[in-house]
Amino acid sequence: MSSLTGTMWIALSGLEAQQAGLQTSTNNVANLNTPGYSRERPILQEADPIISGNIAFGDGVQVQGIESLRSNLLDLQISDETQQQSNSQAFVNAMNQVQTLFPDDTTGIGAQISAFFQSLNSLSANPSDLTLRQDVLTAARSMASAFNDTSNQLTQTQQQLGLQVQQQTQQVNQITQQIANLNLKLSELSSTGQDYAGFLDQRSALIQQLSGLVDVSQINDGKSLTLTTKGGVPLVVDGQSYSLTTAADSTGTQHIYSAQGDDITSEISGGSLGGILQARDQAIPALQTNLDSLASGLVQALNTAHQEGTDLNGNPGGNLFQSVTGTGAAAAMTVAISDPTLLAAGSDGTSGSNGNIANLSAVANQDIANGLTPSGAYGNLVFQVGSGISSGNTELAASNAMLQQLQQQQASASGVSLDEEASNLLLYQRAYQASAEAISAVNQMLQVVINMGAGS
Repeated sequence: MSSLTGTMWIALSGLEAQQAGLQTSTNNVANLNTPGYSRERPILQEADPIISGNIAFGDGVQVQGIESLRSNLLDLQISDETQQQSNSQAFVNAMNQVQTLFPDDTTGIGAQISAFFQSLNSLSANPSDLTLRQDVLTAARSMASAFNDTSNQLTQTQQQLGLQVQQQTQQVNQITQQIANLNLKLSELSSTGQDYAGFLDQRSALIQQLSGLVDVSQINDGKSLTLTTKGGVPLVVDGQSYSLTTAADSTGTQHIYSAQGDDITSEISGGSLGGILQARDQAIPALQTNLDSLASGLVQALNTAHQEGTDLNGNPGGNLFQSVTGTGAAAAMTVAISDPTLLAAGSDGTSGSNGNIANLSAVANQDIANGLTPSGAYGNLVFQVGSGISSGNTELAASNAMLQQLQQQQASASGVSLDEEASNLLLYQRAYQASAEAISAVNQMLQVVINMGAGS
């Protein structure tokens, strides 16, 4: 049967429930601009009724806990898209550095190739002029130096990217350790029934940070969380984190190793690490190979043409450049002669002959590398860099748009609305006042009963 004290307890449960609601809404408003915060709400449940005869009397309200309004599906989608966005951004950033090494024909290798063949045209008018001969050798050295510098700077860029691989691998380890520590806290809190929504927000934010660095797969059954790379390499298993390490091979290239000691460099395809590795291990080596092909083809063609002529002393021409082929040709490209009289411009052994200049100049229109002329081969390098950046920017724009859309959906599901919270605060306030009024009324009634007892 219902009683005044029972009614008092019902009113008190109402106070407790509305107080929880007031506190939750206030906390939502306080975290309006907190990155990664998910809106919370109290979980209220009607208490089990008291059965008296054929009548069921209500027994108030119970606060089951505080739930965080979040979409696990959106979290996963944002994580995946963050990996792609960071991957594209890192690749574009790296290739933008490379692009400065391959300018148009006004500077760089292209300009030096043009300047060399122009110097040959100038010499053809007066092949015995030592100043003009020296100009040809100077242009040849400048061209070789442009190849050397570009090749060396490509190598330096790879080394710089290797340093970024080391730094970002360390960041991965720091984040996975923090996630593992949060997993331990969440496990402890869930076993005691305490609220842990704030720790879930922190963990979710850390997972997004981790996704920005490396490709991540999540296995979350509600009780435990496992994070691995897309290749299955464990990063976090519940409260245990597994650190990645880096080490250089014989060429100085930094490789990434799992905690089990396996080389996983080629398996990483997402996040900024994936973009850096794509630029360092695929795009730049491809450019270096084509640059070496251009250098060795140009050297071979010019040496062949030079050997067909005679120098100012009437002697057969030798190599104009040191013979270089294959890997490292661009870095090793060097002019073989320094004496301008040894330049084989003639074709009949006389000092005034310019017959072999035509053979040397004809190299400009010969297919010397991958079926392309010198200028065509260099133009292909410029296009190769530009095309890679263009594709990267296209993917980046698409990824940014998708990520923005997902974040808007997440904000709609988990974000704080001031209008909604203001309405909730007013609702909780009125309910709290009503419960307080009920307590006051019951208290007055109890006083009457007590006084009646005292009077009797």
